Amino acid sequence: MSAICALTHSVLQHGIYKSSTRYTSSTAKFVPFARVERAKPTDENNVEMAFNLDPNPNKLNLCGDFYRNADGKPYVFQAVHKAKVAIVCDDKLSHEPQPLLGNPEFNRAANELILNKTAPAITQNRVLGIQTRSSLDALRLAAQFLHDKMRCSVCLLAQPCSEHYERILKSSGFMCHTYHYYSEDKGKLNIYGLVADLMTAPEGAVVLLDACAQNPTSLNPSIDEWKLIAHIVKCKRMIPIFHLEFHGLASGDPTQDTWPVRYFADSGFDLFCVQSFVQNFGLYDDTLGHLMIVISNSTQVETVRNQFEATLVENNAECSSVFASRVVAKILNNPTLLNEWTLALKEIHQSMRQMRLALSNKLTILKTPGNWGQLKDQQGPHLYTNLKLPELKQLRSRHIYVPNSGRINVGALKPNNVDYVAGAINDVMISVKADTVKDKDSNSNSLQCMQP
Repeated sequence: MSAICALTHSVLQHGIYKSSTRYTSSTAKFVPFARVERAKPTDENNVEMAFNLDPNPNKLNLCGDFYRNADGKPYVFQAVHKAKVAIVCDDKLSHEPQPLLGNPEFNRAANELILNKTAPAITQNRVLGIQTRSSLDALRLAAQFLHDKMRCSVCLLAQPCSEHYERILKSSGFMCHTYHYYSEDKGKLNIYGLVADLMTAPEGAVVLLDACAQNPTSLNPSIDEWKLIAHIVKCKRMIPIFHLEFHGLASGDPTQDTWPVRYFADSGFDLFCVQSFVQNFGLYDDTLGHLMIVISNSTQVETVRNQFEATLVENNAECSSVFASRVVAKILNNPTLLNEWTLALKEIHQSMRQMRLALSNKLTILKTPGNWGQLKDQQGPHLYTNLKLPELKQLRSRHIYVPNSGRINVGALKPNNVDYVAGAINDVMISVKADTVKDKDSNSNSLQCMQP
Protein backbone atom coordinates (compact mmCIF):
# COMPACT_ATOMS: atom_id res chain seq x y z
CA MET A 1 0.00 0.00 0.00
CA SER A 2 2.83 2.36 0.88
CA ALA A 3 4.45 1.59 -2.49
CA ILE A 4 1.26 2.64 -4.31
CA CYS A 5 1.09 5.89 -2.33
CA ALA A 6 4.73 6.66 -3.09
CA LEU A 7 4.20 5.99 -6.80
CA THR A 8 1.09 8.21 -6.87
CA HIS A 9 2.96 11.02 -5.11
CA SER A 10 5.84 10.77 -7.59
CA VAL A 11 3.49 10.88 -10.63
CA LEU A 12 1.60 13.88 -9.28
CA GLN A 13 4.79 15.77 -8.50
CA HIS A 14 6.12 15.06 -11.98
CA GLY A 15 2.86 16.19 -13.60
CA ILE A 16 2.73 19.40 -11.59
CA TYR A 17 6.32 20.20 -12.48
CA LYS A 18 5.73 19.67 -16.22
CA SER A 19 2.50 21.64 -16.14
CA SER A 20 4.12 24.60 -14.34
CA THR A 21 7.07 24.48 -16.73
CA ARG A 22 4.73 24.67 -19.73
CA TYR A 23 2.76 27.52 -18.13
CA THR A 24 5.84 29.61 -17.26
CA SER A 25 7.39 28.99 -20.67
CA SER A 26 4.29 30.26 -22.45
CA THR A 27 3.39 33.94 -22.67
CA ALA A 28 -0.21 33.18 -23.72
CA LYS A 29 -2.87 34.03 -21.16
CA PHE A 30 -5.81 31.70 -20.63
CA VAL A 31 -8.92 33.76 -21.59
CA PRO A 32 -11.83 31.35 -22.02
CA PHE A 33 -14.44 34.03 -22.83
CA ALA A 34 -12.34 35.13 -25.81
CA ARG A 35 -13.97 32.20 -27.65
CA VAL A 36 -17.35 33.93 -27.53
CA GLU A 37 -18.16 35.76 -30.76
CA ARG A 38 -20.00 39.06 -30.77
CA ALA A 39 -23.72 38.63 -31.51
CA LYS A 40 -24.89 40.15 -34.77
CA PRO A 41 -26.97 43.23 -33.92
CA THR A 42 -30.54 43.37 -35.22
CA ASP A 43 -31.78 46.16 -37.46
CA GLU A 44 -33.63 47.57 -34.46
CA ASN A 45 -30.42 47.54 -32.39
CA ASN A 46 -28.58 49.41 -35.15
CA VAL A 47 -31.26 52.09 -35.40
CA GLU A 48 -31.37 52.56 -31.62
CA MET A 49 -27.57 52.76 -31.45
CA ALA A 50 -27.47 55.34 -34.24
CA PHE A 51 -30.09 57.42 -32.43
CA ASN A 52 -28.20 57.27 -29.12
CA LEU A 53 -24.94 58.34 -30.80
CA ASP A 54 -26.56 61.23 -32.69
CA PRO A 55 -25.56 64.50 -30.93
CA ASN A 56 -28.24 66.59 -32.68
CA PRO A 57 -30.60 68.12 -30.07
CA ASN A 58 -33.57 67.85 -32.47
CA LYS A 59 -33.20 64.13 -33.10
CA LEU A 60 -36.43 62.12 -32.93
CA ASN A 61 -36.88 58.40 -32.23
CA LEU A 62 -40.02 57.01 -33.91
CA CYS A 63 -39.17 53.38 -33.10
CA GLY A 64 -40.56 51.24 -30.30
CA ASP A 65 -43.99 50.57 -28.83
CA PHE A 66 -44.26 53.02 -25.93
CA TYR A 67 -47.10 55.51 -25.85
CA ARG A 68 -45.42 58.55 -24.35
CA ASN A 69 -46.76 61.50 -22.39
CA ALA A 70 -45.95 65.17 -23.04
CA ASP A 71 -42.61 64.75 -21.23
CA GLY A 72 -41.59 61.87 -23.50
CA LYS A 73 -41.96 59.24 -20.75
CA PRO A 74 -44.09 56.06 -20.95
CA TYR A 75 -47.73 56.86 -20.16
CA VAL A 76 -49.00 55.61 -16.79
CA PHE A 77 -52.63 54.45 -16.58
CA GLN A 78 -54.17 55.77 -13.37
CA ALA A 79 -56.31 52.64 -13.12
CA VAL A 80 -53.13 50.53 -13.18
CA HIS A 81 -51.50 52.76 -10.55
CA LYS A 82 -54.52 52.47 -8.24
CA ALA A 83 -54.70 48.70 -8.72
CA LYS A 84 -51.00 48.34 -7.85
CA VAL A 85 -51.42 50.33 -4.63
CA ALA A 86 -54.46 48.29 -3.61
CA ILE A 87 -52.65 44.98 -4.21
CA VAL A 88 -49.53 46.03 -2.31
CA CYS A 89 -51.69 47.04 0.68
CA ASP A 90 -53.76 43.81 0.64
CA ASP A 91 -52.48 41.60 3.48
CA LYS A 92 -54.90 38.79 2.60
CA LEU A 93 -53.28 37.87 -0.71
CA SER A 94 -51.79 34.40 -0.85
CA HIS A 95 -48.09 33.86 -1.53
CA GLU A 96 -48.61 30.24 -2.60
CA PRO A 97 -47.25 29.25 -6.03
CA GLN A 98 -49.72 29.71 -8.89
CA PRO A 99 -51.23 26.72 -10.74
CA LEU A 100 -49.46 25.50 -13.88
CA LEU A 101 -51.74 27.48 -16.19
CA GLY A 102 -51.30 30.68 -14.17
CA ASN A 103 -53.50 32.95 -12.08
CA PRO A 104 -57.07 31.55 -12.45
CA GLU A 105 -58.67 34.95 -11.74
CA PHE A 106 -56.57 36.59 -14.45
CA ASN A 107 -57.21 33.79 -16.97
CA ARG A 108 -60.95 34.03 -16.44
CA ALA A 109 -60.94 37.83 -16.77
CA ALA A 110 -58.75 37.69 -19.91
CA ASN A 111 -61.10 35.17 -21.57
CA GLU A 112 -64.14 37.28 -20.70
CA LEU A 113 -62.47 40.45 -22.00
CA ILE A 114 -62.53 38.87 -25.46
CA LEU A 115 -65.69 36.76 -25.46
CA ASN A 116 -67.76 38.41 -22.66
CA LYS A 117 -69.27 36.54 -19.71
CA THR A 118 -72.40 35.33 -21.51
CA ALA A 119 -70.67 33.89 -24.57
CA PRO A 120 -71.73 30.27 -25.28
CA ALA A 121 -68.11 29.08 -25.14
CA ILE A 122 -67.76 30.60 -21.65
CA THR A 123 -71.07 29.36 -20.22
CA GLN A 124 -70.49 25.88 -21.64
CA ASN A 125 -66.95 25.70 -20.18
CA ARG A 126 -65.29 25.27 -23.56
CA VAL A 127 -62.54 27.85 -23.00
CA LEU A 128 -59.07 27.42 -21.53
CA GLY A 129 -56.78 30.26 -20.48
CA ILE A 130 -53.02 30.16 -19.90
CA GLN A 131 -50.95 32.99 -18.43
CA THR A 132 -47.68 33.77 -20.26
CA ARG A 133 -44.95 36.41 -20.20
CA SER A 134 -46.03 37.99 -23.50
CA SER A 135 -48.21 37.41 -26.54
CA LEU A 136 -45.16 36.03 -28.39
CA ASP A 137 -44.59 33.48 -25.62
CA ALA A 138 -48.27 32.56 -25.96
CA LEU A 139 -47.81 32.18 -29.72
CA ARG A 140 -44.76 29.99 -29.15
CA LEU A 141 -46.74 27.76 -26.78
CA ALA A 142 -49.67 27.52 -29.21
CA ALA A 143 -47.36 26.69 -32.14
CA GLN A 144 -45.59 23.94 -30.19
CA PHE A 145 -48.91 22.43 -29.12
CA LEU A 146 -50.35 22.54 -32.66
CA HIS A 147 -47.27 20.89 -34.14
CA ASP A 148 -46.47 18.32 -31.45
CA LYS A 149 -49.91 17.40 -30.11
CA MET A 150 -52.24 18.11 -33.04
CA ARG A 151 -49.76 17.12 -35.81
CA CYS A 152 -50.18 20.32 -37.83
CA SER A 153 -47.30 21.09 -40.18
CA VAL A 154 -48.27 24.02 -42.45
CA CYS A 155 -49.07 27.58 -41.44
CA LEU A 156 -50.15 30.68 -43.37
CA LEU A 157 -48.73 34.12 -42.58
CA ALA A 158 -49.75 37.52 -43.94
CA GLN A 159 -47.40 39.30 -46.32
CA PRO A 160 -46.15 41.50 -44.72
CA CYS A 161 -46.39 40.42 -41.09
CA SER A 162 -44.46 40.76 -37.84
CA GLU A 163 -40.86 39.58 -38.22
CA HIS A 164 -41.33 37.40 -35.11
CA TYR A 165 -44.14 35.22 -36.48
CA GLU A 166 -42.16 33.23 -39.04
CA ARG A 167 -39.22 32.72 -36.69
CA ILE A 168 -41.47 31.34 -33.93
CA LEU A 169 -43.49 29.04 -36.20
CA LYS A 170 -40.47 27.70 -38.09
CA SER A 171 -38.66 26.95 -34.84
CA SER A 172 -41.73 24.91 -33.81
CA GLY A 173 -41.43 22.80 -36.97
CA PHE A 174 -43.91 24.49 -39.30
CA MET A 175 -43.58 25.01 -43.03
CA CYS A 176 -44.64 28.64 -43.58
CA HIS A 177 -46.62 29.87 -46.59
CA THR A 178 -47.79 33.47 -47.15
CA TYR A 179 -51.04 35.10 -48.16
CA HIS A 180 -51.38 38.60 -49.65
CA TYR A 181 -52.49 41.30 -47.25
CA TYR A 182 -51.23 44.70 -48.37
CA SER A 183 -51.36 46.44 -51.74
CA GLU A 184 -48.30 48.67 -52.08
CA ASP A 185 -49.75 50.46 -55.13
CA LYS A 186 -52.95 51.49 -53.34
CA GLY A 187 -51.76 51.50 -49.73
CA LYS A 188 -54.82 49.45 -48.78
CA LEU A 189 -55.81 45.95 -47.71
CA ASN A 190 -55.47 43.52 -50.64
CA ILE A 191 -58.65 41.58 -49.90
CA TYR A 192 -58.76 39.93 -53.35
CA GLY A 193 -55.25 38.54 -53.03
CA LEU A 194 -55.96 37.49 -49.44
CA VAL A 195 -59.10 35.55 -50.40
CA ALA A 196 -57.46 33.93 -53.43
CA ASP A 197 -54.48 32.75 -51.37
CA LEU A 198 -56.65 31.30 -48.61
CA MET A 199 -58.81 29.45 -51.14
CA THR A 200 -55.77 27.79 -52.73
CA ALA A 201 -53.98 27.06 -49.44
CA PRO A 202 -53.50 23.47 -48.18
CA GLU A 203 -56.52 22.08 -46.33
CA GLY A 204 -56.06 21.82 -42.57
CA ALA A 205 -53.37 24.51 -42.40
CA VAL A 206 -52.94 26.82 -39.42
CA VAL A 207 -53.67 30.46 -40.33
CA LEU A 208 -52.35 33.35 -38.25
CA LEU A 209 -54.60 36.43 -38.23
CA ASP A 210 -54.16 39.77 -36.46
CA ALA A 211 -57.57 40.54 -34.97
CA CYS A 212 -56.99 44.32 -35.03
CA ALA A 213 -54.33 46.82 -36.15
CA GLN A 214 -52.44 44.24 -38.22
CA ASN A 215 -48.70 44.26 -37.69
CA PRO A 216 -47.12 46.09 -39.52
CA THR A 217 -49.78 47.63 -41.85
CA SER A 218 -52.27 48.69 -39.11
CA LEU A 219 -55.10 47.79 -41.54
CA ASN A 220 -58.16 45.66 -40.71
CA PRO A 221 -60.69 43.77 -42.83
CA SER A 222 -64.26 45.08 -42.64
CA ILE A 223 -66.98 43.05 -40.91
CA ASP A 224 -68.18 41.62 -44.24
CA GLU A 225 -64.59 40.76 -45.20
CA TRP A 226 -64.07 39.01 -41.85
CA LYS A 227 -67.20 36.95 -42.49
CA LEU A 228 -65.87 35.95 -45.89
CA ILE A 229 -62.50 34.99 -44.36
CA ALA A 230 -64.30 32.91 -41.71
CA HIS A 231 -66.30 31.08 -44.41
CA ILE A 232 -63.14 30.15 -46.32
CA VAL A 233 -61.29 29.09 -43.17
CA LYS A 234 -64.20 26.81 -42.22
CA CYS A 235 -64.48 25.29 -45.72
CA LYS A 236 -60.72 24.61 -45.80
CA ARG A 237 -60.80 23.10 -42.27
CA MET A 238 -58.12 25.53 -41.12
CA ILE A 239 -57.24 26.27 -37.50
CA PRO A 240 -57.06 30.03 -36.80
CA ILE A 241 -54.64 31.69 -34.38
CA PHE A 242 -55.66 35.26 -33.59
CA HIS A 243 -53.08 37.74 -32.35
CA LEU A 244 -54.45 40.51 -30.13
CA GLU A 245 -51.58 42.86 -29.44
CA PHE A 246 -53.30 46.23 -29.31
CA HIS A 247 -56.92 45.59 -28.34
CA GLY A 248 -58.47 48.74 -27.01
CA LEU A 249 -55.89 50.89 -28.82
CA ALA A 250 -57.00 50.14 -32.40
CA SER A 251 -60.52 51.60 -32.17
CA GLY A 252 -60.53 52.91 -28.60
CA ASP A 253 -62.99 50.16 -27.65
CA PRO A 254 -61.76 46.70 -26.49
CA THR A 255 -65.11 45.12 -27.40
CA GLN A 256 -64.94 46.37 -30.97
CA ASP A 257 -61.32 45.30 -31.38
CA THR A 258 -62.10 41.71 -30.33
CA TRP A 259 -65.14 41.32 -32.62
CA PRO A 260 -63.44 38.94 -35.12
CA VAL A 261 -62.48 36.48 -32.36
CA ARG A 262 -66.00 36.53 -30.92
CA TYR A 263 -67.50 35.98 -34.37
CA PHE A 264 -65.29 32.94 -35.02
CA ALA A 265 -65.95 31.53 -31.53
CA ASP A 266 -69.72 32.02 -31.81
CA SER A 267 -69.60 30.36 -35.25
CA GLY A 268 -68.32 27.13 -33.72
CA PHE A 269 -64.61 27.36 -34.60
CA ASP A 270 -61.85 25.65 -32.66
CA LEU A 271 -59.35 28.46 -32.29
CA PHE A 272 -56.38 29.92 -30.45
CA CYS A 273 -56.02 33.57 -29.42
CA VAL A 274 -52.83 35.12 -28.05
CA GLN A 275 -53.12 38.41 -26.16
CA SER A 276 -50.75 41.08 -24.94
CA PHE A 277 -51.42 43.20 -21.85
CA VAL A 278 -48.36 45.41 -22.30
CA GLN A 279 -49.27 48.43 -24.44
CA ASN A 280 -52.94 48.62 -23.46
CA PHE A 281 -52.10 48.57 -19.73
CA GLY A 282 -48.72 50.29 -19.86
CA LEU A 283 -47.00 47.25 -18.30
CA TYR A 284 -43.71 47.82 -20.10
CA ASP A 285 -41.59 46.87 -17.08
CA ASP A 286 -43.64 43.83 -16.00
CA THR A 287 -44.89 42.17 -19.18
CA LEU A 288 -47.92 39.93 -19.32
CA GLY A 289 -49.50 37.79 -22.02
CA HIS A 290 -52.25 35.21 -22.35
CA LEU A 291 -53.23 32.25 -24.50
CA MET A 292 -56.93 31.47 -24.94
CA ILE A 293 -58.10 28.19 -26.49
CA VAL A 294 -61.72 27.79 -27.61
CA ILE A 295 -62.76 24.15 -28.10
CA SER A 296 -65.98 23.38 -29.97
CA ASN A 297 -66.47 19.98 -28.27
CA SER A 298 -66.66 20.28 -24.47
CA THR A 299 -65.70 16.60 -23.98
CA GLN A 300 -62.17 17.40 -25.23
CA VAL A 301 -61.48 20.25 -22.81
CA GLU A 302 -59.90 18.19 -20.02
CA THR A 303 -57.69 16.27 -22.46
CA VAL A 304 -56.42 19.52 -23.97
CA ARG A 305 -55.88 21.00 -20.50
CA ASN A 306 -53.86 17.96 -19.38
CA GLN A 307 -51.71 18.09 -22.51
CA PHE A 308 -50.98 21.79 -22.04
CA GLU A 309 -50.02 21.15 -18.42
CA ALA A 310 -47.74 18.31 -19.55
CA THR A 311 -46.15 20.59 -22.18
CA LEU A 312 -45.47 23.28 -19.58
CA VAL A 313 -43.91 20.72 -17.23
CA GLU A 314 -41.74 19.28 -20.03
CA ASN A 315 -40.46 22.75 -20.92
CA ASN A 316 -40.00 23.70 -17.26
CA ALA A 317 -42.04 26.76 -18.17
CA GLU A 318 -43.04 29.34 -15.61
CA CYS A 319 -45.91 31.77 -15.98
CA SER A 320 -45.24 35.48 -15.89
CA SER A 321 -45.49 37.93 -13.03
CA VAL A 322 -48.14 37.10 -10.46
CA PHE A 323 -48.25 40.78 -9.54
CA ALA A 324 -48.98 41.94 -13.11
CA SER A 325 -51.71 39.30 -13.48
CA ARG A 326 -53.33 40.52 -10.24
CA VAL A 327 -53.21 44.12 -11.48
CA VAL A 328 -55.01 43.26 -14.73
CA ALA A 329 -57.51 40.98 -13.00
CA LYS A 330 -58.33 43.67 -10.41
CA ILE A 331 -59.00 46.26 -13.11
CA LEU A 332 -61.12 43.95 -15.27
CA ASN A 333 -63.16 42.78 -12.26
CA ASN A 334 -63.66 46.18 -10.63
CA PRO A 335 -66.37 48.30 -12.39
CA THR A 336 -64.84 51.62 -11.27
CA LEU A 337 -61.29 50.76 -12.35
CA LEU A 338 -62.58 49.12 -15.54
CA ASN A 339 -64.45 52.29 -16.48
CA GLU A 340 -61.37 54.43 -15.75
CA TRP A 341 -59.20 52.13 -17.88
CA THR A 342 -61.60 52.16 -20.86
CA LEU A 343 -61.87 55.97 -20.71
CA ALA A 344 -58.06 56.22 -20.77
CA LEU A 345 -57.96 53.93 -23.82
CA LYS A 346 -60.42 56.20 -25.64
CA GLU A 347 -58.35 59.28 -24.82
CA ILE A 348 -55.14 57.64 -26.04
CA HIS A 349 -56.86 56.40 -29.19
CA GLN A 350 -58.21 59.90 -29.88
CA SER A 351 -54.77 61.44 -29.38
CA MET A 352 -53.15 58.92 -31.75
CA ARG A 353 -55.95 59.46 -34.26
CA GLN A 354 -55.30 63.21 -34.22
CA MET A 355 -51.57 62.69 -34.82
CA ARG A 356 -52.24 60.25 -37.66
CA LEU A 357 -54.64 62.72 -39.30
CA ALA A 358 -52.24 65.62 -38.74
CA LEU A 359 -49.37 63.79 -40.47
CA SER A 360 -51.58 62.61 -43.32
CA ASN A 361 -53.06 66.09 -43.87
CA LYS A 362 -49.68 67.80 -43.76
CA LEU A 363 -48.20 65.40 -46.32
CA THR A 364 -51.24 65.94 -48.54
CA ILE A 365 -50.92 69.74 -48.29
CA LEU A 366 -47.22 69.48 -49.18
CA LYS A 367 -48.17 67.26 -52.17
CA THR A 368 -45.63 64.71 -51.05
CA PRO A 369 -45.15 61.91 -53.63
CA GLY A 370 -46.95 58.75 -52.47
CA ASN A 371 -50.32 57.55 -51.11
CA TRP A 372 -50.42 59.48 -47.82
CA GLY A 373 -54.18 59.94 -47.67
CA GLN A 374 -54.46 56.20 -46.95
CA LEU A 375 -52.80 56.68 -43.56
CA LYS A 376 -56.22 57.75 -42.26
CA ASP A 377 -57.53 54.19 -42.76
CA GLN A 378 -54.96 52.70 -40.41
CA GLN A 379 -55.59 51.98 -36.73
CA GLY A 380 -53.63 51.32 -33.57
CA PRO A 381 -50.44 52.68 -32.05
CA HIS A 382 -48.39 52.40 -35.25
CA LEU A 383 -48.42 54.00 -38.67
CA TYR A 384 -47.22 52.07 -41.72
CA THR A 385 -45.40 54.39 -44.13
CA ASN A 386 -44.13 51.70 -46.55
CA LEU A 387 -40.90 53.72 -46.78
CA LYS A 388 -38.00 51.71 -48.19
CA LEU A 389 -34.49 51.44 -46.79
CA PRO A 390 -32.88 54.17 -48.99
CA GLU A 391 -35.62 56.60 -47.90
CA LEU A 392 -35.23 55.61 -44.25
CA LYS A 393 -31.48 56.22 -44.46
CA GLN A 394 -32.13 59.71 -45.78
CA LEU A 395 -34.56 60.33 -42.91
CA ARG A 396 -31.88 59.28 -40.44
CA SER A 397 -29.48 61.75 -42.03
CA ARG A 398 -32.12 64.32 -41.05
CA HIS A 399 -32.02 62.96 -37.46
CA ILE A 400 -35.40 61.14 -37.66
CA TYR A 401 -35.12 57.45 -36.82
CA VAL A 402 -37.69 54.96 -38.16
CA PRO A 403 -37.20 51.16 -38.04
CA ASN A 404 -36.46 49.28 -41.25
CA SER A 405 -40.07 48.09 -41.39
CA GLY A 406 -41.14 51.69 -42.04
CA ARG A 407 -43.53 51.44 -39.08
CA ILE A 408 -43.76 54.66 -37.06
CA ASN A 409 -44.66 54.68 -33.39
CA VAL A 410 -47.63 57.10 -33.34
CA GLY A 411 -47.16 57.47 -29.58
CA ALA A 412 -43.93 59.37 -30.28
CA LEU A 413 -45.66 61.92 -32.53
CA LYS A 414 -46.73 65.12 -30.76
CA PRO A 415 -48.21 68.45 -31.94
CA ASN A 416 -44.78 70.06 -31.59
CA ASN A 417 -42.97 67.59 -33.89
CA VAL A 418 -45.52 66.28 -36.42
CA ASP A 419 -44.87 69.11 -38.93
CA TYR A 420 -41.12 68.52 -38.56
CA VAL A 421 -41.60 64.82 -39.41
CA ALA A 422 -43.90 65.59 -42.36
CA GLY A 423 -41.43 68.12 -43.75
CA ALA A 424 -38.57 65.63 -43.54
CA ILE A 425 -40.60 62.89 -45.25
CA ASN A 426 -41.61 65.36 -47.97
CA ASP A 427 -37.97 66.37 -48.61
CA VAL A 428 -36.88 62.73 -48.78
CA MET A 429 -39.65 61.69 -51.18
CA ILE A 430 -39.00 64.64 -53.50
CA SER A 431 -35.28 63.82 -53.47
CA VAL A 432 -35.95 60.16 -54.25
CA LYS A 433 -38.34 61.10 -57.07
CA ALA A 434 -35.76 63.45 -58.57
CA ASP A 435 -33.07 60.76 -58.42
CA THR A 436 -35.43 58.28 -60.12
CA VAL A 437 -36.16 60.73 -62.96
CA LYS A 438 -32.43 61.44 -63.32
CA ASP A 439 -31.65 57.71 -63.54
CA LYS A 440 -34.35 57.21 -66.20
CA ASP A 441 -33.00 60.10 -68.27
CA SER A 442 -29.47 58.75 -67.92
CA ASN A 443 -30.54 55.28 -69.06
CA SER A 444 -32.47 56.77 -71.97
CA ASN A 445 -29.46 58.79 -73.11
CA SER A 446 -27.23 55.73 -72.86
CA LEU A 447 -29.60 53.74 -75.08
CA GLN A 448 -29.69 56.54 -77.66
CA CYS A 449 -25.90 56.65 -77.76
CA MET A 450 -25.77 52.92 -78.37
CA GLN A 451 -28.06 53.18 -81.44
CA PRO A 452 -26.25 53.24 -84.80
